[in-house]
Amino acid sequence: MNVEDLLAEAMERQVSHVQAPPTLGRTVRRRHRAHVMRFRVAGAALVTAAVAVAVPPALNTGGAVPAAPAGSPTSGQDTAVVDSVTMPDVTGMKIADAVAAVRAAGLGLDGAEPFSPGSADEIVVTQKPAAGAEVARGSLVALTSLPPISRPQDLGDLGDGRTFGGIHVGYLPEGLAWSRWSGKNGFGKTSYATSYAPDGGDDSRGYGVQIVVYKGEAAKRVRSRMDTLPSVAIGDREGYLANLTDGGEVVKEPRDDATATIGFLVSDEMAVEVCISPKYAKQVDAMAELKKIAEGIEPIR
Repeated sequence: MNVEDLLAEAMERQVSHVQAPPTLGRTVRRRHRAHVMRFRVAGAALVTAAVAVAVPPALNTGGAVPAAPAGSPTSGQDTAVVDSVTMPDVTGMKIADAVAAVRAAGLGLDGAEPFSPGSADEIVVTQKPAAGAEVARGSLVALTSLPPISRPQDLGDLGDGRTFGGIHVGYLPEGLAWSRWSGKNGFGKTSYATSYAPDGGDDSRGYGVQIVVYKGEAAKRVRSRMDTLPSVAIGDREGYLANLTDGGEVVKEPRDDATATIGFLVSDEMAVEVCISPKYAKQVDAMAELKKIAEGIEPIR
């Protein structure tokens, strides 16, 4: 077995146990096996050999490495120079787009696509090497992908997604579009939810804004928070605005485990919560955008 085969076998063992992380609205279980795709650039064996020549002196623990005799023909020429490139972040991309991105970074093999036409729309869920890693040109690349799942459409086709659950959303941050997902009763009976994402509504890498409408008994969730969370004026309405952890704890500063959330009553029997994901909050002024979204929400008469 040659060096390339050993690398491929080791990489497959590393990624064989990985599962896709959960994302917004994806409660339908994936019933398809993950596909692991490996591909490399030409000359991988040469680069591997060059690394093998350069590494042993650095790992020698038996004392100082003797210097080459002066005038030796090998003096100053015994370390191979390896051309390195940065591994791009392709997790969450369609496999076809991920392969294109890897190739553009100098890590892909020209020629036939390393995936079947039927799997071009599968979503990359893990990658080896990790995003941002500096790797030798020609290093093995392993991408694990899963077929896209059917998106729940409890509320049907919402068009632009701005009218649902008895409200109309008048404002959204620039660049967001409906994610073509909607849910019912996920936040209590008579609750309605949908989300909006960048890149034309593609939330495979996470949503931008989520809006939940609570009616009847479900509205008590928001009402119960009105007296305990930091208050905010939303036009002529009163509401709350805070970074909330999954456990409902208020944190002052944005964190990866806290979601910027604004909540308010639209009427005695209807309440709304708007959330901005931690990832999207790093791209916008989350608190200011939440107020704008909330101010633009009106009930449908």
